[in-house]
Amino acid sequence: MKRAILLASVLTLLAFLVSTTPSSCQEAVLSSAGSNTAGLPDAPSVTKATTCTEKNGKPCPESLHKLIGQYPPLPESATPQPERNPSSVHFWTYRGLQDPPLRTNKQVFHSKIFLAAHVGGAVAMIVACRTRNSGEDWGSEVPAVAGLFGMDYLQFRFVGAPNAVGPAIYEMIHYSRPSTR
Repeated sequence: MKRAILLASVLTLLAFLVSTTPSSCQEAVLSSAGSNTAGLPDAPSVTKATTCTEKNGKPCPESLHKLIGQYPPLPESATPQPERNPSSVHFWTYRGLQDPPLRTNKQVFHSKIFLAAHVGGAVAMIVACRTRNSGEDWGSEVPAVAGLFGMDYLQFRFVGAPNAVGPAIYEMIHYSRPSTR
């Protein structure tokens, strides 16, 4: 049971981080012989609207197209997400409601303070669970630490660093007390 919970937590975290889904959409390109649109920069596209297909390769029903609209969106309608200047982000920076994310995944997982706090918390949990008289149990502590790591990741990336490092420091204190009994 303990290994199943740990495995489920790790797989969920990996699925969240990778977040890649295979696309089942096709694009059909119409070409008109003899048409030259090189001199017309604002000419309408000769690309037919993309259509989604079901797993068996058949086109999706028309009712689905009415429900979801154009899928995937046409490149002209795609708006690039604004990026934050990395030099303006420091430990005490907090994000506003309409601001872009504070950090990228790479910045989060290369942050020494984020990694040190969470590795320290995980080590303290391992020591506490291996100590006989601590009262800590693998089955309840591993999911709690994994959940805390996931929530802190979201805090560090989207809200602010103090909100993500504080719980990990408390985690170290929490697990170090029972392991000294």
